[in-house]
Amino acid sequence: MKYIKYLTLAILIFQLAFALSYKDLFPYLVELKGWKGEKPTGSKISATFGEMITAERSYKKGSKSIHISIIKGGIAVSMFAPFSMITEIDTPEEYVKVFKIDSFKAGLSHHKKESSGQIIVLLTGDSVFSMEYRNMGYKEALKLLKEFPLKDIARKILGL
Repeated sequence: MKYIKYLTLAILIFQLAFALSYKDLFPYLVELKGWKGEKPTGSKISATFGEMITAERSYKKGSKSIHISIIKGGIAVSMFAPFSMITEIDTPEEYVKVFKIDSFKAGLSHHKKESSGQIIVLLTGDSVFSMEYRNMGYKEALKLLKEFPLKDIARKILGL
């Protein structure tokens, strides 16, 4: 019985020592050539519904802007939910598509008239990478998305 208490205490200390912090995700919010990136921000929220970790960074280039979020927690799954029922929609106003990028399931929602939209990449069962973009086409946004190390981010989240 005494050993079980020590083992439980050791496991708890190990988990606390290696718990994921939003600051652990900052290195994955990379510099983009030709873009001005703001300082990364983040948060860790613990509540009765669970824990949520976010790391965020915004970038600007002329009139173009993107906002990147890495989100771990229950809300991440709900962000991807709208893409779980469709594969593609194309109207004069909107283009929505579900696709794969670097072996991850992803969803794109592009507003044609506004030249803006969002791309959500499902990294793990409870984490997503989100890119909101303004004043650009979705193909340019997808090209920028490939600058971020999605596989490394997923490994970091799974490893901690």
